[in-house]
Amino acid sequence: MNRERPRPGWAAYIEETPAAAILAMPSDLAKKVANYIAALALEAGGALDRLRQPPGDPMDDHGTRFSIQVAGEPVIIEYSVHHDVRAIRIPVVVWID
Repeated sequence: MNRERPRPGWAAYIEETPAAAILAMPSDLAKKVANYIAALALEAGGALDRLRQPPGDPMDDHGTRFSIQVAGEPVIIEYSVHHDVRAIRIPVVVWID
């Protein structure tokens, strides 16, 4: 059986508006959110590579957009899945200040 293995790793791309929201956070929270997003890319990618649903709540019927809260923080992240480039894209970060 000749099965092509997916290349390792998934990336996270943050759009300009959510990046600005992260930069407006206190530095300790901004660092936690940035680290969370990096870990989310790896976790979501790993799930997708195993044909499982990535973390978070589905926001569409196609399994491409999800919402998840940063554990213990007043921050919600919306992300979309892009199999072709092995990445998640972050179009929305909501910080409840």
